[in-house]
Amino acid sequence: MVKKQLIMEKALELFVENGFESTSVQQITERCGISKGAFYLHFKSKDELIYCLIDQFMSDFIAKVERSVSEATPSEELLYNLLHLIFNEFQEQANIAKLFMKEQVVSFNKELLEKMKMYQSMFNKMILSVVQRQFVQTNKKMHLDLVMVINGLTKSYSELFFLGDCSVDIENLCNSIVEKVTIIAEHAKIHTITPDYFASTNDEVQVTREMIIELIDEVIIETEDHKLVQESLVLLRENLIEPNLSDVIIQGLLKNIRTHDQCKWIAFLYQIEIEKNG
Repeated sequence: MVKKQLIMEKALELFVENGFESTSVQQITERCGISKGAFYLHFKSKDELIYCLIDQFMSDFIAKVERSVSEATPSEELLYNLLHLIFNEFQEQANIAKLFMKEQVVSFNKELLEKMKMYQSMFNKMILSVVQRQFVQTNKKMHLDLVMVINGLTKSYSELFFLGDCSVDIENLCNSIVEKVTIIAEHAKIHTITPDYFASTNDEVQVTREMIIELIDEVIIETEDHKLVQESLVLLRENLIEPNLSDVIIQGLLKNIRTHDQCKWIAFLYQIEIEKNG
């Protein structure tokens, strides 16, 4: 059977070359060397394929950020490391990001728009975690404002990667933003963002066992060439249905699947499920 991931990879090549509108399903199937029937086994339409590409791009990005935030790192390096990961991803994925920005597909898809809001909510919570650990001496009432400041600076400076052809010194850029945020953290007194406002714009991510099982079922066939990953997915799936594995074994299995790009999001959601159930 043709792998779904192969179709997505070849389609992305065409989208970057020609744009979404100018790329047809016929061109995608020709690039993949498959029939249209094989394409429609995996995707109902080209729009659904585009949705899956953006969803995969964002889920992989958020999973990487979460891993960075969760690592045992000296508190004074947390923000720098977070920014370095973000801007390195922007640099490596600049062509894809430019495509998504140019085509503006998010604004035309309600389901994708809601998904993007969820990703932004996750991202904000990760930034808050960094702020709370790195800026311990700062008035806690300023922490949410610092989240907004970091978000704003990150988005503004991202234009260096997406809208221009200039060479970016990522290390210097990260140090520059850390310096600016630190100055604000040490000297700003007036806070604007309230906990109620932050909570209202950052709803809790509703992760269910059924959701994770469905994701595993979608990905498991794509990992047939990676036996360790596939076997780990099977064991994790079984544990969701009938829990019997120790935390040590679960963490080992999650480590196994994180080596596969398509499984990083599953590992991220699985970890949320573990923490939710204590």
